[in-house]
Amino acid sequence: MEEKQLRALIADAADSVVANEFTETQIQSRAAEWQKAVPNATLAEATTYVLAENRAFTEALLAQVLAKMTKSAQD
Repeated sequence: MEEKQLRALIADAADSVVANEFTETQIQSRAAEWQKAVPNATLAEATTYVLAENRAFTEALLAQVLAKMTKSAQD
């Protein structure tokens, strides 16, 4: 797979992950739930929360990209 194709695959997967799991409404809901549980969060706690959201996005993105690449290799 060429770099251009890989970048297109990653972009498509990122769009899919955002549309399915990281819409503004979904992010707001998760953030509000977290803020309710930790109303006086420190900077370190808030940073940890943001990093956890980033990790969830990265894991979902990688899972989609690798699944598509595996399927493509099998075809």
